[in-house]
Amino acid sequence: PQAEKEKLLAEFSTDVDHMHPESADLRALARQLYESYLKYFPLTKAKARAILSGKTSDNTPFVIHDMKSLLEGEQMINCRQMPMQEHRRSDMGIMHEVELRFFHSCQSRSAEAVSEVTEFAKSIPGFVNLDLNDQVTLLKYGVIEVLIIMMAPLMNKDGTLISYGQIFMTREFLKSLRKPFCEMMEPKFEFAV
Repeated sequence: PQAEKEKLLAEFSTDVDHMHPESADLRALARQLYESYLKYFPLTKAKARAILSGKTSDNTPFVIHDMKSLLEGEQMINCRQMPMQEHRRSDMGIMHEVELRFFHSCQSRSAEAVSEVTEFAKSIPGFVNLDLNDQVTLLKYGVIEVLIIMMAPLMNKDGTLISYGQIFMTREFLKSLRKPFCEMMEPKFEFAV
């Protein structure tokens, strides 16, 4: 049945191409956007769902559910722009320092994500031909929405994948973090779930 379905779709596609030549251009554009998307955002919705449901034979993500597990897993949090910081003891307390380092890594990762969205936008045909001010305006007003939409498949009711699927951070742990961070995350869960 699957082979027959694919054969019928191929025939239909060919017929549509003959009737509407612009559909071939649209398919080529869609293919280019899809390939570019995979280049800049390798953790697809399907991969994220497989990880979240436990249906992948690859590495299971490290689970961060409290400050102790954050301390254990913070080395796995991927940020290219943020060099590993040495752990220094102060009167703030080690858990407070871990939390601050986590917030700093979130900030750095957000900047990296903006760069990734920008590079993806440059791969869209005609984007770089726009006036630079128009490019900046589109990115400025669209990048947060894009990131929120891209984050949705990485979440379920219990938590979210971070660090390209290497870490699962529980929703309850995120709620336990200081304000305003904890308040910023809950609406994203509501949107995703």
